[in-house]
Amino acid sequence: MQPPGIETHHLTVSHEYSEKWQQVLDLLARIVSIPSALIMRVQAPQIRVFLSSRSEGNPYEEDELADLGTGLYCETVMSTRQALTVPNALTDPRWDHNPDIKLGMISYMGLPLTWPNDEIFGTICILDRAENHYTANYRALLAQFRALVERDLKQIYNDKARAQEDAALRAEEAERVRREFELLRAGERKALRALRESEERWHFALEGAGDGVWDWNLASGDIYFSNRCRQLLGLRNAMEIGDFKLWQTGIHPDDLPTVLADLASYLRLPRDSFITEHRFLKDHSWIWLLGRGMVVSQDAQGQPLRMIGTYSDITRRRQAEEELQQLNIHLEERVASRTAELKKAMQQISIAEKQNALARMVAGMAHELNTPIGNILLCSTQILADVQTIAQAEATQQLSRSQLRDFLDKAAESCELLQRSSEQSADLIGRFKQIVVDQLDQPKRNFNPGAILAKLLEILLPAAHHPRIKLTLDCSPDLLIHSYPSALEQLISHLVANTLTHGFQGRNEGSIQIAIQRQQNEIILRYADNGQGIIPELHSKVFDPFFTTRMGQGGVGLGLALVHNIVHIILKGQIRLESEPGHGAAFIISFPSEPH
Repeated sequence: MQPPGIETHHLTVSHEYSEKWQQVLDLLARIVSIPSALIMRVQAPQIRVFLSSRSEGNPYEEDELADLGTGLYCETVMSTRQALTVPNALTDPRWDHNPDIKLGMISYMGLPLTWPNDEIFGTICILDRAENHYTANYRALLAQFRALVERDLKQIYNDKARAQEDAALRAEEAERVRREFELLRAGERKALRALRESEERWHFALEGAGDGVWDWNLASGDIYFSNRCRQLLGLRNAMEIGDFKLWQTGIHPDDLPTVLADLASYLRLPRDSFITEHRFLKDHSWIWLLGRGMVVSQDAQGQPLRMIGTYSDITRRRQAEEELQQLNIHLEERVASRTAELKKAMQQISIAEKQNALARMVAGMAHELNTPIGNILLCSTQILADVQTIAQAEATQQLSRSQLRDFLDKAAESCELLQRSSEQSADLIGRFKQIVVDQLDQPKRNFNPGAILAKLLEILLPAAHHPRIKLTLDCSPDLLIHSYPSALEQLISHLVANTLTHGFQGRNEGSIQIAIQRQQNEIILRYADNGQGIIPELHSKVFDPFFTTRMGQGGVGLGLALVHNIVHIILKGQIRLESEPGHGAAFIISFPSEPH
């Protein structure tokens, strides 16, 4: 009799397999450092998220369904039965309309999953929010995990096939017994002989497949083992284990309570079949056995009388599972070690960046102070030389009025230059101190930022001096924050100065827009102008101390550096630049409404 075909779309994946696959997905997501690792199962005309990694930022939920025919990554993998890698769907015309882009998943790598009969189960895949070319090692790792899943699919398929074969065999034998029983009236001896022949064929079929047959009389406790079953258990003769209690002594002590509890539960309500896996002592070593059984006889009250079943040796399968578990442990250890190495490397990079920033700051300070200090040194040297000349002329009584007037004129010019250079040095030193300021002297207080800035802007941009600059300030009069008003004033002052110096360079007109609003516990301040803008190459440099595009033209390069320090150090917030050449610049600043 041929076993019926296996309908794979109805096959159930047990919790044991799905939990193991779940661990594989979680480990895969951690190794590759991506938000999503999935096992998809096709359920035409849809595809279902069968399992989803428990990783941060994963938008896919288990049992989520998606329609086929919409251009999904996985649909292409299943139709071509080939691997698919999409590093960046946004730059690939074939994939820039893929539905997964709406979830932010722009990169993909997946492989098809197939049943042993070559029918498609679905896919195993990983997705990322950023462009990802997926190294050869990651592709090999995904292939290894696919092989693991497909081995389990083969086992599930074979178990189902064997169960169907067993069921078909039992149905055939039941039908045969029914027919033989009908013939019993015509000849009991003939019917009994046919029944024995049927049982012999049944035993032969099972043992030919490598399974051993056992027959348990529940009333007497006697157990019969077939030749193949005795071989599996390592028994030399049929009398070594002749009853139920002796059979129990061969089961591993750690497995025995579970086996007995499951068996007792099945015998209370003997439906379908009984299945158990346990270790058994064979030739002084432990082997793994898969036992299946079914109650075939009951008394008038429905109490089980006889149970027949089979034993299969699954030692190699369990060893492979243990080896895989050890492999997973080693992989996690390697990931942890690599993470520690990366953390150490990042710390070293951070130290190097701080040293480079300090070096740039010192170089900038030296450059900016060099001119005024040089002037001071030059003037003082000149004055000293002139004083010595006048003193010598006076000592020799050769000092004339014209020499004295020349000395006084030069001394006046030198003193004026000394004063300007000293004031410039003092101003630069004051700005340097602001770069490293921790907090303002003024304490925090409640205030409306719109009212504070309105008064400030009247002073910074009076209409009489800037008639062609359009100023817009949008802030609710009911908005109250608990912060540093002086810090906010300095912040806007530096941004306005930056706009006038750089944004509106060479022009006396333009517009400045300032908008302030609350979003939950944060204040969002947006400062924007319609000036000449900033090229993208300079976006990462504009907040560096002493960076300026007007070197030698009066630019010091401290304005936006001070803005950055005020936002991060005093207001405990963040600042972001948005700008394109010719389209102005916008600074988006967020900070707590009540900074700590």
